Amino acid sequence: MGRRKTTVKISKLATIKCSNCGKTSKRKVPLDASPQYFDCDKCGQRMLTPVASCCIICAFTKTKCAPSLLMEAKMKGLEVKGLDEISSE
Repeated sequence: MGRRKTTVKISKLATIKCSNCGKTSKRKVPLDASPQYFDCDKCGQRMLTPVASCCIICAFTKTKCAPSLLMEAKMKGLEVKGLDEISSE
């Protein structure tokens, strides 16, 4: 069976991969907003949020954005880790 997950960790950085050239870039994860576009450092291509996703971080990374993680934690009654570290910067 295993133990139930009781915490959700919010990361400070997200690695976003450009869908045009494939270059990866690290970006800061905003706590209070969901970024809707991303400009690639290499090719300059602007990637917009797909219709099925809430933001660029959820669409083009393996992690979720902070607002999505906070909402998920609240629904499941989980503790949030990393929230005080992000908000103090």
